[in-house]
Amino acid sequence: MSRHGIHRALPAISGRRKAVVLSVLSVTAVAGITATMMPLIAAEVPPIVLSAVADTTATQVPQDGDNGSKTTLASCPQLCDGNRVGQRDAVLEFQVRGLPADAVKVKASLRVYAWQQFSSRVRAHAARGTAVGTGAWHERPVLGPELAAVDRVAQGYNEWDVSGAVSGNGQVTFALTQENWNTRIYWASRENTKTAIRPSLVVTYQRGSRPPTRPPATAAPPTTAAPTPTPTPTVAPSPTRTVSPPAPTTAAPRPTPTVRPGTDVPGWRLVWSDEFTGPTVDLKRWNLRDNEGRDIDRGCNVDDADNTFVADGVLTLRAQRETAVCSSQTRQYTQSYLDTIGKASFTYGRFEMRAKSPNGPADSKGLWPAFWLRPDDGGKGEIDVVELPGGASLHGAATQAIFYDYTPVKQDQRWDFPTGYPGDGFHTYTTEWEPGVIRWYIDGRQVWQRDRSTTPWFDEAFNKPFNLRLNFQVGGWLGDPDAATRFPADFRVDYVRVWQR
Repeated sequence: MSRHGIHRALPAISGRRKAVVLSVLSVTAVAGITATMMPLIAAEVPPIVLSAVADTTATQVPQDGDNGSKTTLASCPQLCDGNRVGQRDAVLEFQVRGLPADAVKVKASLRVYAWQQFSSRVRAHAARGTAVGTGAWHERPVLGPELAAVDRVAQGYNEWDVSGAVSGNGQVTFALTQENWNTRIYWASRENTKTAIRPSLVVTYQRGSRPPTRPPATAAPPTTAAPTPTPTPTVAPSPTRTVSPPAPTTAAPRPTPTVRPGTDVPGWRLVWSDEFTGPTVDLKRWNLRDNEGRDIDRGCNVDDADNTFVADGVLTLRAQRETAVCSSQTRQYTQSYLDTIGKASFTYGRFEMRAKSPNGPADSKGLWPAFWLRPDDGGKGEIDVVELPGGASLHGAATQAIFYDYTPVKQDQRWDFPTGYPGDGFHTYTTEWEPGVIRWYIDGRQVWQRDRSTTPWFDEAFNKPFNLRLNFQVGGWLGDPDAATRFPADFRVDYVRVWQR
């Protein structure tokens, strides 16, 4: 067990009272008690409906290109459209979460949408691997035995009983293989613009006779956290770390307060801040994500003192090149992700961070720190105060953005520093969000604005409470690290502050 996994195991080691069974009961009494308890022993519960976290078309045909972010999946047999090496398999990955420890009679149904009907047999297989990737044939996960098959593809949703691959929480991957009908069948993917036809995994279960583990008598009652589009899995192994590169031998210098605005801003009232003056991350203000692997990047979000620490009034989010297992996936990087879900959220305000990017011109490809806001309801809307991606062509600018959803419908810009770049020292990034308008500033200079005249969906997306996000992502759609990328890499934050009118 990793260092940061130990503290979560301790509360579970509580005393369990042994059941006392009375041996002298009449058959009638036993039957009566059993009948009374049956609804508690095997209670029906609502199904869990899960969306795919990744999908791709594994193809033998190089001309198909990158299938990792297309609105359709495809399947085809070995002889496909006259090509004897044209097989294509639709690969889908899900993250099962929400199954309680006492779940019994677990059943799972894979549902994938087809636009036409075909006289084709399509089989569903469990697969060992991931659906993340371009779909190149050498990346195809290893297929297990057939779980189920449909003998005729229907127009609309087709369903396969994949219960044999789902026994608890964690990552599961499936592949659809086409046996006949020697031309491609297209299926709706998770990127399809119509939410209603995206693939899903429907999991049903009953509550069994095993009582849930009792918390310690002194444990505080749980608090309800706001939803998030990329939630931490409910049950998953703690990251297994194999390499821990040593921290730099020389201490990082204290930032020089060249343009450090005070907390007194005319017209605004300070309502929340973290100056990072304590010895550790303040968990009354922040959540620190742990054991989380997301399909949009290449790292593990871990709660580890090697990746997130406070010293000399500065918070450091560190990315490292090391092997870790999270969300049942093996990743080659560890990274840090903080949020304020359930602890602080704001409707309108002035949001500011003073920070130093780790990114230089030749050693930062695939590094991507950011400060951003997401709605508490997990729905539409995102405000990026700043994104600071690395790489030769990206390191010299800062990105400002707003999102309506992740289709994506968004508006953004990249602002090039007139002199210098975000990694040459500490810079101040500010966003003022008010009814009808959002303004962005860098080092006190306004660099962008969005309002109702520029954004038709402004009022729909930006009229509710948003929480704060501060993270250091490794890899993703702006590129992955290469051999020149320097690790460990440190995203250093002097403070985060929030004002309101």
